[in-house]
Amino acid sequence: MVDGITRLFVWHNSASPLVVQVGKTWTSILSLWRTEATRIGAILMALISFVLGVTLFLAREIGRRAKAEDQLEELATTDALTGLRNRRKFDATIDLEWRRAARQNTPLALLMIDADHFKAYNDTHGHQAGDQVLIGVAICISDSVHRASDCIARYGGEEFAVLLPGLSPAEALAVAETIRLKVEAWAEEPQATTVSIGIASLMPTAAPHWADLVSAADKALYAAKANGRNCSVLAAGPRLTLVA
Repeated sequence: MVDGITRLFVWHNSASPLVVQVGKTWTSILSLWRTEATRIGAILMALISFVLGVTLFLAREIGRRAKAEDQLEELATTDALTGLRNRRKFDATIDLEWRRAARQNTPLALLMIDADHFKAYNDTHGHQAGDQVLIGVAICISDSVHRASDCIARYGGEEFAVLLPGLSPAEALAVAETIRLKVEAWAEEPQATTVSIGIASLMPTAAPHWADLVSAADKALYAAKANGRNCSVLAAGPRLTLVA
């Protein structure tokens, strides 16, 4: 108003003889604001950078931990020789599938597969040759079972288990024969590398336990061995009678 500089005038009149009037320049006002804004902005940027850094660090560590846990889970549930699921994982899976089948009122089939004359072959040709036989049988089984819901496991020693949710006895028998014939075709020494297969298919209810399914498939497997090996035997019907 006086010197041509833009000012902000503030005045106060308290109804008394004293009147106060101040005229601060916009430059000085904005300079103070810029200083405060810069300080606050710097603090906020530092906080944002810190939070972002901590978040990225925690996300990376969580990812590493999850990956390590997955690897440990994989090691704990995988058979080291064949790469199939082990007995521990199989027991957990069959329990889960049994409950699901009971809820959905669908059948649950199980194949118990045993390599014929494996102990004699292993004693004659050595453990490394025996391991190759088990790996070959595992590959033949994996090539014959393709559904994501199916579970293939090394049950123990030279015995394998294949869990087939939703398959009827006839369908399970067809899968078993596919596996048996594929192993027979793959085997360089049929007398040592054929397989015997026991099949059972049950409609789970609240009363029985999945152990009944395993027991039925085991009995069918023993019957297959008694029938001369290299064959499939189906335990079918309400009382799970054996059907060659």
